[in-house]
Amino acid sequence: MVKKRVSVQIEGRSYALITSDDEKYVESVADEITKRIRKAAQSSKHLDTRDCAILVALDLCDDRNKAQRKNKDIVGKADKIIQNTNELSKSCKEYKERLAEAINENTSLTRRIRVLEEQLRVLSKENGELKNQLEKCGKLEEVEKAMQEEKAEKAKNGFEMKQYSLFDKDDKKKNAKN
Repeated sequence: MVKKRVSVQIEGRSYALITSDDEKYVESVADEITKRIRKAAQSSKHLDTRDCAILVALDLCDDRNKAQRKNKDIVGKADKIIQNTNELSKSCKEYKERLAEAINENTSLTRRIRVLEEQLRVLSKENGELKNQLEKCGKLEEVEKAMQEEKAEKAKNGFEMKQYSLFDKDDKKKNAKN
């Protein structure tokens, strides 16, 4: 930074300041000091310029200290906000990952449902064809009766499984003839 000499007037006295700040800014600060000294002089008629300048200096130091405290509080709050934001971002990332997993699982289950629906369609078609074949052979009523008996037996005996054959009666008839 380039430093330069800036001359200002405060209460009739010239001061040469060496600063890297803009000349207009330095002049505005000097004007503010002059206004504050005059205001302090108006509020108390028995103070000289030096006493007024000290009161202004005390007032400015107090303002600075309060501003620094406020700045520290704001920085602390900003740090907490940043920390909360980071935690929320982490949670958001975890939720996005869980959502992606759920979407993938949902997609997989949807595919599985389609496969099962297709298998059900094929089995229903095969079941219809088998019923037609049984009707042609006159065995449909026998099979349905056997299935009803099996259901009743399951309900009565706690779901005991029995297997029936379409050919049981034919085998019995053959065995009876022999």
